[in-house]
Amino acid sequence: METSELVIDVRGFRIESAAEFADALRAVEPEALPGWRGRSLDALWDYIEHRGWSERIDRYQVLVVRAVRAGLFADGNRAGHDIAEVFGEATRARLELSD
Repeated sequence: METSELVIDVRGFRIESAAEFADALRAVEPEALPGWRGRSLDALWDYIEHRGWSERIDRYQVLVVRAVRAGLFADGNRAGHDIAEVFGEATRARLELSD
């Protein structure tokens, strides 16, 4: 079976915080994470792994988020590391960081 992926590309956004990350995701895909405001990693986990919170995400087997390894996701940024860790543990989502 072929894997269906929802790709949300936020590489064109300046993202310095988890809240800005959530805003960028909603700017590209308004229905993807309607209630996540970037404050709770547990809520992010529920959206991307457990599902049932977003019909848009639930239509796909895998959520792919593309972002730049800068700002929030720069080396040493703890909040970005924590978000990347959530995606790294997920089986139904992945975070792709580019330079």
